[in-house]
Amino acid sequence: MHSESIPIVSAAQAKNSLTAALQYTEIGFSVLPLKGKIPSLNAWSQYQVEPATFDKIHSWHRAGLLENVGIVCGAVSNNLVVLDLDGPAGYPAFAAMFPHLTETFTVATGGGVGQHVYLFADELPDTVRAMKTPIGHLELRANGCQIVAPPSIHPDTGQPYTILNELDILRVPDLTDLVAWIEAFKPQQPVQQSEWRPPVNLPTGDNNLNPRVVQALAQHFHTQGFKQYGEWLHGPCIYPERHKHGDRHPSFGYHAGSGFGHCFVCGTMLAKDICAQVGINPADLGGLLDVPEHVTPVNAVDLTAAPPDEPNEELDQSDLKLPAWLEQYLDWAGTTGNQTPMIFHQAAGLWLLSVAIGRRLYGEAPWGVRLYPNMYAMLIASTTFYRKSTAFKLAEQVARQAIPHMLMPTPGSPERFQEALAGQLPSNFDKLSKAQKERLTKAQPFAAQRGLLKDEVAGLFGTINKKDYMTGMKDLLMELYDCPDFSDKDTQSGLTSVENAALSILGVTTPAGLSAAVSDADWDNGLLIRFALLTPEPNYHERPAAEVFQEVPEALVEGLRALHERLPGPQATETGLSAPQALRLDVRCWPACQSYGDRLRRMCDPRKDTELDERLKGVYGRLHVHAFKLATLFAALDWLDTDDEVPVVNDDHWRNAEIIAESWRSSAHRLLDQLDNTGEAIQERRQQDKLLRAIRQTKTNGVNLRSLYRNLNLTAKRARQLAQDLMRAGLIVERRVGNAEWYIATEYADLSR
Repeated sequence: MHSESIPIVSAAQAKNSLTAALQYTEIGFSVLPLKGKIPSLNAWSQYQVEPATFDKIHSWHRAGLLENVGIVCGAVSNNLVVLDLDGPAGYPAFAAMFPHLTETFTVATGGGVGQHVYLFADELPDTVRAMKTPIGHLELRANGCQIVAPPSIHPDTGQPYTILNELDILRVPDLTDLVAWIEAFKPQQPVQQSEWRPPVNLPTGDNNLNPRVVQALAQHFHTQGFKQYGEWLHGPCIYPERHKHGDRHPSFGYHAGSGFGHCFVCGTMLAKDICAQVGINPADLGGLLDVPEHVTPVNAVDLTAAPPDEPNEELDQSDLKLPAWLEQYLDWAGTTGNQTPMIFHQAAGLWLLSVAIGRRLYGEAPWGVRLYPNMYAMLIASTTFYRKSTAFKLAEQVARQAIPHMLMPTPGSPERFQEALAGQLPSNFDKLSKAQKERLTKAQPFAAQRGLLKDEVAGLFGTINKKDYMTGMKDLLMELYDCPDFSDKDTQSGLTSVENAALSILGVTTPAGLSAAVSDADWDNGLLIRFALLTPEPNYHERPAAEVFQEVPEALVEGLRALHERLPGPQATETGLSAPQALRLDVRCWPACQSYGDRLRRMCDPRKDTELDERLKGVYGRLHVHAFKLATLFAALDWLDTDDEVPVVNDDHWRNAEIIAESWRSSAHRLLDQLDNTGEAIQERRQQDKLLRAIRQTKTNGVNLRSLYRNLNLTAKRARQLAQDLMRAGLIVERRVGNAEWYIATEYADLSR
């Protein structure tokens, strides 16, 4: 093949960076605009996942960012790996050792003494470097790295990057030998200190472990000949397969006071994992946790039966004794939407009840807040198969026939949404039909306590997070869930006042859509966790299809309307109809509600052997509130058949509510499993490993947070979060150098003092 017909050669010989960048992109590379050798962008992590478009490259050029052109290495560029040799002796030594790898596209750097050897590797290696070696700097660049490409100009010498070998890029199965060659130039680290020292900054007690289990483990290691250092027992690691040479120089210690173990390679180990590895069954010793025999909490949940990120079996749904209206709704919806999971139909029916009530019932909680029965619910399942939108549409049919004025329009912007919540009529009101006008007029007193149907609710999150015009929408939705008495805001049409709010939302989405739309902040800041996050039940099965379509039963329409109309209605005033008043519930289940909330809180204890996923802690923190809202709905339906002045929420209502809340708890765990299966968990582990390698490379010197996130192309928040995870695992420790956050690998921490 003539060199001029090789795409990479043609791109490298382009007359300017714009042309080169476009040609590199056509080849299948992800490119970056550079200033000198540094990316011109504030952040370029997105281009490590997906290449920039031609339009984006042109926009960089117009903005003056494309001074030089860089290529992102790794998977995004078809597994491109570039060997960067900086020094006059580097390339000759490489060529002598790996002559077969020299038959590839190679660039002479503008610095005058370096070469870039381009390779495609079927199996991508990690980036590896050996600096200040006798033959110069050696670096193999893969994922997370970029390389300066021709025809860029070196910022120091003013010389261009040029082609050294006009060849196509060589593809190889792997680069294991090349990685080993570079690693061999690194200074050899001592495998083991002359005398083993216990690790620092590890948990050392108050973890509620059964002392018989702790003692049994200590006895096991004593019999194995472990040496004692105070409360530490030192010997070979219990996971020798994780060590290159089987832990010939023992690096493991067991703390006989707390039950924790630690290996300088494997990290911190929990007592339950150590037991499993050495063959001790905690159940034979009375269980893993120390629970006094005389303490038997009311409705206690056995926290030792399953770790909190693997919920206990859901309470049996067959124990549910639902009000007649809800049972009839489930019969109709479950038959009509026979392929839709019943958990979705159940949530849709409950949402209808919350919309019918609005803000007209409340419980005065012992902890000082009023709880209204409004509800945010999200139906989450894969496209097509589970027919999740059917649950959404059937609920909409019932609402439009029974209480159409209680449905509100989809928000187009925070300002327009605020106006709708304030009861302002649309600007084209005069042009609407008589029926439309009547519905909107009837809705005005209920303006801020209606129901919102959102067919792709993840899109709302995506818009909130990415569109400037939606700034403020997230805070508004969070505020509306908590039912404020009053709030006002200046909009383009003037001051809008929202009174007596109690919004209810029913939305549908897919796990992939939700994963793409939300961020860690959406779990942290409280909006996402206000939703009941519902996924198909584990025992999902289709029901027999109806032979003919059944219209909404009149009893469902009349029952929902009767509930809506029995509650206080709007009152006539001089200025029109006012918002209806609310009835205070007669609540007789507060002890059970508080007990459930406390059990959930204890499941979030960070000292537990298996700590709950951080994303779920907010979900757990609100489940008892969700359950109370459900108990209110059941009590309201039962109230329709009585002459009582207000609904009574009793223990039977609470039990049904808790059964459903527990099914929602399990559903949230299933959702995380699905989200993590998209690659999030794998990506997080890779980021942790990358951060740990970067810290270990600094040995006793350690490294500050700023250097970490800049060198690894992470945000400061993400780097700090990863570092905290590594600290909890006992792999790194934090030092303060002035005001800077400084991290040192645990194995070097004592040596650095």
